[in-house]
Amino acid sequence: MKAAELRLPVILGLGGGMRTFMPPAMLALHGRMGRRGRTAALLVAGGELVADKLPQMRTRLEPGGLGARAISSGLSARALAGDGAAPVAAAVALASAFACARGRAALAARTGSDVPWAVLEDALSVGLVALAVRAG
Repeated sequence: MKAAELRLPVILGLGGGMRTFMPPAMLALHGRMGRRGRTAALLVAGGELVADKLPQMRTRLEPGGLGARAISSGLSARALAGDGAAPVAAAVALASAFACARGRAALAARTGSDVPWAVLEDALSVGLVALAVRAG
């Protein structure tokens, strides 16, 4: 891929590493899915935004969480920018998941609360993925 072609999958992967279901939800919001897929993607993404704030939520760094982020971001990038975009977005999503989990934990330890950082992470994920989908 050329450097200019990397932009969309990188941006999408950054957001997808923060929130697993944000990439398909944004594709759905921008009319790139059928009606059933749209409803499912939006419901699952909304549930993730709520569940992420719950204290019993497991870490995104478990194999299942990492795999879901890579697959979701990769498939969404493929739909957005072609086959070559999938591995780029998947790899970036994995890196983003690790970086954001560690950063959020450090901020929560300093401030005594995780919730503001979780909400900020939601906003960053929405913004990044929306930017990639609109540009694609």
